[in-house]
Amino acid sequence: MTGMSIPFLNAAPAAALAPGSKAKSVINIFLSGGLSQYDSFNVEVDKNVLGKSTIIKSNVDGIRVSNYFPTLAKQMDKLLVLNSLTTNQGAHPSGIYKMLTSYNPRSSVTHPELGAWVSKALTREQDSLPNFVSIGKGRTGTAGFFPGQWAALPVRNPRAGIDFSSRHEAVSKEQMDQRLSILDKLNHDFDKDFGTKDTQSYRDSYKGSLKFMHSKDIDAFDLKKESEKIVKLYDNQEFSQSCLLAGRLVERGVRYVKVDLGGWDYHDALYENFPQNANRLDKGLASLLEHLSQKGLLDSTLVVVSTEFGRKPLVNPNKGRDHHPDGFTCLMAGAGVKAGQIYGSTTKDGKKAEKDILDVTDFNATIAWRLGIDPNLEEKSPIGRPFKLANRGKARKVLFS
Repeated sequence: MTGMSIPFLNAAPAAALAPGSKAKSVINIFLSGGLSQYDSFNVEVDKNVLGKSTIIKSNVDGIRVSNYFPTLAKQMDKLLVLNSLTTNQGAHPSGIYKMLTSYNPRSSVTHPELGAWVSKALTREQDSLPNFVSIGKGRTGTAGFFPGQWAALPVRNPRAGIDFSSRHEAVSKEQMDQRLSILDKLNHDFDKDFGTKDTQSYRDSYKGSLKFMHSKDIDAFDLKKESEKIVKLYDNQEFSQSCLLAGRLVERGVRYVKVDLGGWDYHDALYENFPQNANRLDKGLASLLEHLSQKGLLDSTLVVVSTEFGRKPLVNPNKGRDHHPDGFTCLMAGAGVKAGQIYGSTTKDGKKAEKDILDVTDFNATIAWRLGIDPNLEEKSPIGRPFKLANRGKARKVLFS
């Protein structure tokens, strides 16, 4: 509770807004491990690059996908395919770090994730829920050199809700109020003689947690409160339920939700293991897009599907694909993206991005810009070093209508 509680009391003034803002929220589906682009959404390459994957038509003329995504094939009119992503990091920890922060790892500093920048820039005092939530069992959202209040609220199990978010049944409201009154007095007396910025943050964590406990929106984390019509869109796989929760959170105004779906690191037995994970993504993402459409939220929610890098164009002797940072695929939907199109391409042999190359820093700059945040927004680390939100990335406004 501490990590997400302070922002409601220490909300910063609005960051400088970039013109052309349309998105109110972002759902970032992060595929940790490295999605194989040639077995998913970049299929217009030489036949030998496709391995055992085959090509199927989508509901958009000119856009085809692999046979592992039959459900999403029917919703490609909602998706923009970005086939020209590049990164300078080819190992998982550094690649994930770069994609989520826009910076190369350094021993001297830990950079905030994009979600932390968004939360810090857009949180307002009246917000009743944290503005950075991380769903799933992958890496939780770090605040980096920001104060811990801007880190993500982690939700490991989407069905379980938030632990310890209500008063224990053995403690009456009167008892709780009395205890809090005593605590306030003790803290006040201590603060007069020994108070510091850190002790004030500790006090604020209690106040923020209480505000969250009493929030009218806390039931957003309870999937049982969703309408039957929306629930029926999803299957019971954990990733699908995570997408359902993400949809509920942006409906209540949460600005940045990260949903982790790991397990894409197939150096061997790719075609034995990939189909099951592809099925999770295929059904969960398609359900989320339909959910947001039915609720009228897709126009104001930017859905992105990202991964730290792609896979090599040729299958290795172990029947898998190795790491490939030189040209991979991500997706965008909603918030005015040019859906039903493909942006960028790789060479036909799949070895590198060739047209409209998009660095991961540009990808993050584009997300921030669409939320109305200047990608050049600058913050200083505790030792005074300046860092920009998207590093040197530039927003690709051409991706939007």
